[in-house]
Parts: sequence; structure tokens; C-alpha cells
Amino acid sequence: VTERARIGVVGPNGGGKTSLLRVLIGEQEPNGGQAFRANGVRIGYVQQTSEALTGGTLKDEVMLAFREIAGLEEALATSALEVQRAGAGDRRSAERRYSSLVERYERLGGYDYHNHMERVADGVGLTPEVLQTPAALASGGERTRAALARALLADPDLLMLDEPTNYLDFKGLAWLETFLGKFSHAFVVVSHDRYFLDRVVDQVWELDHGRLDTYRGSYTAYRAQKAEREVLQHKEYQRQQEFIAREQYFIDRYRAGQRSRQAKGREKRLTRMARVEAPHRQGQAISVANVGTSRTPRVVLKTEDLRVGFVENGRRVE
Repeated sequence: VTERARIGVVGPNGGGKTSLLRVLIGEQEPNGGQAFRANGVRIGYVQQTSEALTGGTLKDEVMLAFREIAGLEEALATSALEVQRAGAGDRRSAERRYSSLVERYERLGGYDYHNHMERVADGVGLTPEVLQTPAALASGGERTRAALARALLADPDLLMLDEPTNYLDFKGLAWLETFLGKFSHAFVVVSHDRYFLDRVVDQVWELDHGRLDTYRGSYTAYRAQKAEREVLQHKEYQRQQEFIAREQYFIDRYRAGQRSRQAKGREKRLTRMARVEAPHRQGQAISVANVGTSRTPRVVLKTEDLRVGFVENGRRVE
């Protein structure tokens, strides 16, 4: 993952996309190989479903992004008292320390972080009223939006998003696309939303059947490249299968005859030959005629007081 990378991860459900993200951030050990992370790299990770991190409100959850600024505010207050109490000999040193803290506070956006938080929270669909909801009582979608806001506000060097569009409405989706378009660092996003990927990524990783293939460009470009690769792979596979069939015919025919040495030589070469993998065929396609598909702000399904989930060990899981 290079600096300012814009990577989309696609693949079938259960193919290992979430596990891949967890390996990249160090939450899960790989079965083989190694994952290398640059020293000091700051990683933000938003899961598909998020648990509350604090016993407070959703706003408290979001404000965790500003822990460094909050710590600086305490340090500034302490440093200001030290300047007031310092004697003539120590005053200059205390003032230098206070000035250094102020510069760092300004660099981190300390004077504007509350407004910044409100803009990002509004962008992901968290109103001021929703922000006051106790995190433990918030829905899974609200907690995930809070986790997304927290990760975006932390401005990490690498942002990892697992299906971020699942809990966003049309307005929130458009806002996230704009945000990622201006994001100054790298991000890796898992998504099934092809329109979203077309707008935000310039590289696609496809994880399927235990194999990771990379493609340059948008989701649309990936689909075109994948189709070309499949055609070439199918041709190579067919050619090799025809060659193997001819060689095997010769081996079977002359294994015990005068040309047995040639047959054994061909058998050894056939055994050592690298095989072209057969193209993976997707399930049977369903064709629906005269139907156009596109993203739309129109309401296509509306429910009231709907809950989806189950109860496990006395706890509601949504």
C-alpha cells in the first residue's frame, strides 16, 4: 500500500476480505508470509459493525479522535500556571515550553476541532440529537457511523474501511465520496457498491478462491481487464490441455515399445510442467431485460420500527 493509494477490495462474501484488512492492521496473524508496517504509521480502521468504546454518548465516541488535542489542552493549562508562578530565572524557559505547546496545538487544528467534528458528524448522518445518544443504547448503524466519523477526524496515514456505505443514506454517501476524493493519505476500502468504487478508487484488489489479483483503474476498468484476463487464461488453458492430451497419448502408446525412452522423457517433462489454472466460472447468470439500474435518491423501500437481529446471551445484536 503506497502513499496516497486509493484501493478498493472486492470479492465474494466469505472470500476473506475482512480477514485481509485485519491482517494488514495487525489484528489477525496471517497463516503464512508476513505483513510489514512502517514505523509510526497511524492506521484508522472502521469495521462493518462497531462496539461502543466508552460508557458515554456517541459524541464521546467521536471525540476520541481528538485525544491528543485534549491532552494538549491539559498540558497548556498546566504550562500557563507554570509561566505565572515562575520566577525571573525560570520564566523564559516556561514561556518557551508554553509557546511550543501552542504551536503544536495550532498545527493539530486545536482552535477549530469542535466545528470540524460537527461538520464530519453531520456528513455521515449524525445529528446533534443522535450524538447525545448513549453509545450502549445506540443502534449498530449509529455506532458504525460514529466509528467512521472518529476515523476520518483522526486523519490517519492509512484508512481502512470495511463496507462503509452500508449505513449511509444517499446524502452521506455523496459526502463520503467527496471526503475521500480530497483525503491526503492512503485508504483501502472493502465495498460491493460499484458506483462508489468507480468514484473513489484508482486500483482494485480482487480476492477470490484464495488468490489476490490487482487491477489498475476504477471498478469499471477492473471489470474490463478481468474479462480480458479470463479470455486469455481460457485460451492458454485450452492450448495446454490439448498439448497435454497429445503428450499423454504418445506416452500411453509407446510406454512399453521401442520408443519407451522418448515416452518416459515426455512423461517427466509433463510432470514438471507448470499447469495453467482453469478459469473460475461464476454461478449461472440471471438476465433481466428492459431494466435500467442506477443510484437514486428516491425512496424505494420504507419501514417503520423495524429491527433486524437476534438475541444472544441476553444481549440484543443488530
